[in-house]
Amino acid sequence: MDEALRLSVCVVTYERETFLERCLAALAGELDEGAEVVVVDASKEDHARAARAVMPSATYVHAPGLAGWMTRSRNEALRHVRGEIVAFLDDDVVVRPGWQSALEAAFAIDAVAAVAGRTCNGLPGEERYDREIGRLLPDGTLTDGFAAEGSELVDVDHGIGANMSFRRSVLAELGGFRDDYPGTALREDTDIFLRVRALGARSVFAPAAVVDHRPAPHVRGARFDTRYKLYGRRNHMVLLAREAGIGSRTLWNWVGAQFRNVGSASGLRARVMRLAVTIVGVAWGAGAMLKDARWRPTPPRRRDRTGDELRRILSGVPA
Repeated sequence: MDEALRLSVCVVTYERETFLERCLAALAGELDEGAEVVVVDASKEDHARAARAVMPSATYVHAPGLAGWMTRSRNEALRHVRGEIVAFLDDDVVVRPGWQSALEAAFAIDAVAAVAGRTCNGLPGEERYDREIGRLLPDGTLTDGFAAEGSELVDVDHGIGANMSFRRSVLAELGGFRDDYPGTALREDTDIFLRVRALGARSVFAPAAVVDHRPAPHVRGARFDTRYKLYGRRNHMVLLAREAGIGSRTLWNWVGAQFRNVGSASGLRARVMRLAVTIVGVAWGAGAMLKDARWRPTPPRRRDRTGDELRRILSGVPA
């Protein structure tokens, strides 16, 4: 492994060539020679030429077979990284100056294993957040606050996938990402942070490692449409079942709250729609968790073929 290479930045993308180019252009102006960029593109067409026109040194992987599976694209990127810190950025973010130095400053603290950077969406008032940032609460809900301003590192339970980073050694121990959060991939980022926590390692929010999130349109559907809500309930149930166990009070308190929230919708039609989405989403999640989780918490380390392969690659062990 190149001892001078500190940081690997991974960008996974799908049918958003223009946004990828914008993301890479910002990185080209920010990163120093101690960093590399790995792009995994699940698009039907190969965009290597366009990507390298912006950043000639980037490693570009064309993987159309991974379309629709963000976490599988993330794991593909892990097969190519060389840095000791591995960062993941969405293709529709733009890093601000100082992002790399802020990230490396956070990892200079030996106990820090994972970092969630600040992700600004351009929403009024988002720089202020009155709740604890990045927490999994006893009722199974999550707090966010990842656009909040601040000058100090904040300990968190989970982070945001648009701007998240990990020690290579921790990713090796975990065996990479769990790659079975389908559809919108909602909760795949929360999952890996909670697995870092289950190892007994520390995750922090670094408000100085800033990106601007300038959302691209979804290739399929729209953000917060019915499809998004269904996958959200399905994936959240699997997440809680893995984190706390199928028999946990946290999981079933959250399920109960979903049905109680039906009454808060405005108007009969909206309540009927929310009830239908809740029934289908919870039923789908129940089936998935019976397959993918256990009665007690699921161990954080992947113990399957992909996990073992990624563990070997990230540990630098020859095949």
